[in-house]
Amino acid sequence: MKTDLFHPDLMQEVAKLYYYEDLTQDKIGEVVGISRQKVWRILRQAREEGLVQIKIVESSDKLSLNEARLQEKYHLKDVKIAVSFSENEKILLKRVAQVAASYIKNRIEPYTTLGVAYGKTIFEMTHYLTPKDIPGLRVVQIMGGYGKLKGDVMAVELARRIADNFDGQVVYLMAPAFAKDQTTRDAIMSHEGVLKVLDMSRKADVALVGIGGVSETSTLLDTGDLNDYEIEELRRKKVVGNICGNFYDESGAIVETLTDKRKISISLQDLRRIPIVIGVAGGKNKLLPIQGALNGKFIQVLITDDLTASRLMRSEE
Repeated sequence: MKTDLFHPDLMQEVAKLYYYEDLTQDKIGEVVGISRQKVWRILRQAREEGLVQIKIVESSDKLSLNEARLQEKYHLKDVKIAVSFSENEKILLKRVAQVAASYIKNRIEPYTTLGVAYGKTIFEMTHYLTPKDIPGLRVVQIMGGYGKLKGDVMAVELARRIADNFDGQVVYLMAPAFAKDQTTRDAIMSHEGVLKVLDMSRKADVALVGIGGVSETSTLLDTGDLNDYEIEELRRKKVVGNICGNFYDESGAIVETLTDKRKISISLQDLRRIPIVIGVAGGKNKLLPIQGALNGKFIQVLITDDLTASRLMRSEE
């Protein structure tokens, strides 16, 4: 991703016309003699270089206090809470996704290996990413792709979108999340390329994961990749959530299931060894999955909405 370099005097004049004179980007382009697109790029560069500094006077520090409370309660490294203005699940998902996009952009450092798993909210997050050049970034797919996923993006596409946005390299795990049977899984796992990617996944500096449930509307069950008897086993064993196709109960205990014989992804034990695992999830159906993930210490950073955060703070009190 090529970074534009504009003369400081030009950036200053464009910024003054935009912020002081309230001219539109089209009008600025007319009077300066450049395109509207170039005006936009100049304004972006002016903010990135600190020529333009925007300050928002916040009326309350309640949000920061709630983030700190949740961080302390679950011994997390960080918490980001998206303020919701609606209980609509689709809007909540978008709010959490937007906050996650901002967090990733500001927290991922150069020469980081970022492991990425599929999730509805993480997919939605890609819509809110804004370009930034992060030198040496490598994005690794840490679980196989769902074979029957409904929607317009697969796991490989999600990893590519994130890598492209930050001008990074992408490493694909060319395998399904769940093979047809154990024999097929063993054959896939014997492939040198698959083994190399999974080994790279285990050595990631940061992992970005969705926190999935096991309800009828969950992403995992929606794919159709699980058999009826496997779904029944999940309910019988009181599974509440999954990360990368790995299951756990409300207490955070890892639950072994028949799907483990078909699964192609990083394990929860391996996930615990990654220095920073960022879990992204929100909405009323995610309370138990998030709680289980926190109890199991599978994540060190939580990004969720304020309604879910309030329920998490009230739980077990």
